Amino acid sequence: MKVTDGIGRYAAELLREFSLRDEPHEFIVLKNPLTEMSFAYDRRFKEIVVGEGRFGIRGQFTLPRLLAPLRLDVFHALHSSLPVAYRGAAVMSVHDIIPLLSPWSFGRSGMRNTVSSAYLSMLVQTGVRKSAAVIVSSEHTKRDMIEHLGTDPSRLRVVYLGIDHVKYREPFVDTELLTRLQLRRPFLLTVTNFKPHKNTGALIEAVRLARAGNPALELAIVGDNPRGFAESFGTTEGLAAEGIRLLGYLDDNTVAGLMAAATAFVYPSLYEGFGFPVLEAMAAGVPVITSAAASLPELGGDAVLYVKPRDPSDIARAITTLCADDRLREDLGRRGRVRAEHFPWKTTADATLKIYEESTAPAAHTHP
Repeated sequence: MKVTDGIGRYAAELLREFSLRDEPHEFIVLKNPLTEMSFAYDRRFKEIVVGEGRFGIRGQFTLPRLLAPLRLDVFHALHSSLPVAYRGAAVMSVHDIIPLLSPWSFGRSGMRNTVSSAYLSMLVQTGVRKSAAVIVSSEHTKRDMIEHLGTDPSRLRVVYLGIDHVKYREPFVDTELLTRLQLRRPFLLTVTNFKPHKNTGALIEAVRLARAGNPALELAIVGDNPRGFAESFGTTEGLAAEGIRLLGYLDDNTVAGLMAAATAFVYPSLYEGFGFPVLEAMAAGVPVITSAAASLPELGGDAVLYVKPRDPSDIARAITTLCADDRLREDLGRRGRVRAEHFPWKTTADATLKIYEESTAPAAHTHP
């Protein structure tokens, strides 16, 4: 469980909500050795450190042996991989099926992509059959699973994820932070992992177009491994000369500080099973430009500015419009805060506990 990624955050926030409840449930948590977060202070939580990766082949054999003597009422696989040999009652979360729809996201090798996609497809299909219920984080992922995997709709439960509203409720502009990162206002902000579906290249092209009429505008890009990505566009230094700043990995609090200072948050992703960064930006009150694609309209509602993600000129027009219109920025920021309030982690935890309880009933064990 790595807290800095989407699934790690999902696990951490869900467990935090469970820990706040005065309920008799007991939880056994399988932890990655690198995870610093702990709930061991709560007697209802027992933590077991395991070294298996999320989708590792070895874990398919070792985890069932580890879980068997625990006699769990229900096992929750927080990602799309339920151990094939596990025989107890189980619930599985599927956040998206990007690797199945876009196998090139695994890497550059065609054979590796094909094998990895087939392996993950097998894990998802098997997990769906074995689970008493499958939790999906958006209506879009539900439709994808029905259309592409033939999943029985009655097995799927849409449970939206949440947002840590406290972290983003009172953001302030930290001028020392901007100085340290060598950022000047006005600037746009985005968060990415540089995978193809994040569409970061189209955003860079859009900012280049927008800077023709606003040369002072900069783009701050937060995300791991920026240098490898920069090679596709020249050099890190060359991009910086164009006002495009690759900041690398930054912790959540630093990103929240950048959101408070940004003119807009731009996220032209081609596919999202949920889309934490959009929701975080809305909670922070920064106006959002994003794609009318996949699950993103479910989050944004009428509180964001939508663009055609494959058209850099359309993204550039939205950027230019937003930068020039103070009233529109203020309106979107206000509506974004209101919209984000619809996504509390408490609601996620309520729905998840209900699914656990339903999945331990005798009727839940009829699936092979």
